[in-house]
Amino acid sequence: MNGTRNDYIVRKLYYSFVTVSILSALTATVGMLIDNIIVGRYLGPDALGAMGVVGPVSLLLSAFGNICSGGGTARASQAMGRGDREQVCRIFTITMFFAFFAGLFLTAGGLLLTSQIADVLGAKGVLKELTTQYLRGYFLGALPTIMMTALMGFIRIDGSPRLPVICIIVMSACNIALDLLMVLVLHKGMFGMALATAVSYYIAVFVGCSHFIKSYSTLKLVPVRGAFRELLSIIVTGAPTAVSRISDTLKVMFLNNLMVTAVSVGAVTALNVRTQANNIMGALVVGIGQAVIPVVGMFYGEEDGTALKDTLKTTLKIGLTLSGIAAVILLLFPAVLTDAFGVTGPDIREMSTLAIRLFAVGMPVALLNNVLMNFYQSTKKTGLATLICILENLVFTVIIALILIKPVGSTGVWIAFLLGEILTLLTVVLYVTYRNRKFSPEISSYMLLEEDFGGNPKDRLEISIGNSMDEVMGIASDICKLGHHHDIDETMLNEISLCIEEMAGNVVKHAFRPGEKKWFDVLIIDKPASVMIRMRDNGAAFDPWNYLHTADKTGEEQQFGIRIISSIADRVDYARKMGLNVLVIVLNKPNAETTPKI
Repeated sequence: MNGTRNDYIVRKLYYSFVTVSILSALTATVGMLIDNIIVGRYLGPDALGAMGVVGPVSLLLSAFGNICSGGGTARASQAMGRGDREQVCRIFTITMFFAFFAGLFLTAGGLLLTSQIADVLGAKGVLKELTTQYLRGYFLGALPTIMMTALMGFIRIDGSPRLPVICIIVMSACNIALDLLMVLVLHKGMFGMALATAVSYYIAVFVGCSHFIKSYSTLKLVPVRGAFRELLSIIVTGAPTAVSRISDTLKVMFLNNLMVTAVSVGAVTALNVRTQANNIMGALVVGIGQAVIPVVGMFYGEEDGTALKDTLKTTLKIGLTLSGIAAVILLLFPAVLTDAFGVTGPDIREMSTLAIRLFAVGMPVALLNNVLMNFYQSTKKTGLATLICILENLVFTVIIALILIKPVGSTGVWIAFLLGEILTLLTVVLYVTYRNRKFSPEISSYMLLEEDFGGNPKDRLEISIGNSMDEVMGIASDICKLGHHHDIDETMLNEISLCIEEMAGNVVKHAFRPGEKKWFDVLIIDKPASVMIRMRDNGAAFDPWNYLHTADKTGEEQQFGIRIISSIADRVDYARKMGLNVLVIVLNKPNAETTPKI
């Protein structure tokens, strides 16, 4: 069966996540980013160099946070796609407890081993004391940093997509105010800067917890059995994102030491400027990729291959457009960042400018790698996603830097970053070509879904209906296609048509405002013992069974239609998933012995 289905629902769902995801990508690094700007302007180039040395610590905290956010959110989204709300709460409980204890462990370890950590990071000479001072304050914020990253992933998929933006705004405003207080008024230097960042993260966590007093919040802490097994699944699922951060941490640590030894201390400052450019503009790339996780996770749980393909197409379209625009801006105006960080020395400024421009050239390639990594992470191909992270963020870059730093100095390191991205993408293309036994530029070739994913396409009818009663009433002609391809009797065809007409009509009347043009998707799957109908729309929340019991007499006509459906259907389930109404109706075929699980 071949229906006509557009990508309206997928695009709207992805757009609802992408802005928040871009800002969320800054969560674990925005505090240090603000500190870098203020340090560069008020505490001098040595202090800015020390911030570059400390950079891997923020990436390490981000790694733990992303295990929780990436792994927990992906697992919860898959459970949500299956309609298992209890499992969503179990995953939430396990994830938040892991984030809490990981934060405590890192705080205690960081405070006890501050000096030793500074040595491992490559802090030498004048940088050692400045680095140690900052680390003492920064580790005090390890707990809220990880908790905040984990929390934002869950509240996004539970109906509060804008709250993470509010958290980041509040955190940034508090951090700037407290930084200026610590540096200009209290003269607490690097320790004061880090302490201000820690306090701002605690405030942001408090703001984020306001989600749980909302009437629509479904997340709650619940007793959990088999927590260790589920925690392992969360860690494995979140491993690619965490490995990406850890690999980035090791890479920066290695390159810091390499720059000091082979070039100069000033080169470390230039490397820090490049790192901060990645934290700012790279958040665009990371955020666009991370928005894939909840959307793909839910559609993967529903085994909706069409929606997965539309998600990838939408992501690549908006991602390549935005990363291309950002790249052009950086290529033309690299001084925007060097000025922001207060870089004035001519040698350091020249190195920083070249580093920023080569970073810009690699942004679209990095976008492709990041999107594929998150897609594979959300579709249970953790090994491939992890391989992408390691090759991109560590192996290729470090090897090329070692080869090029002696003949061309710091320029070799900037080139290594770019070639690392390109070689990683080529590796993925070669792997996919090998798996498929042929090369193809088609998006579907890179999805690598299981052969039986979503069942036989010939047994599916997928259509999109506009939110008008005329289009709803015209559904019967499409349903007739079922009878031409399958042995479905006239009575069953009429019941399918009736279910869609009645339920779609209620959606048009109650979920959408008059005059607005929207679409909703209908999927019909013909199975041996039953026919499943799934309807999905992004209108206002509308639970037909709740309406059946709460509507007044003016809604009796609509209630009558719902009552008819409830009398002929063998199973009807409604769920609100990530801002979408999802209604599943199962009709058993005559003489079927069992009703298969949908």
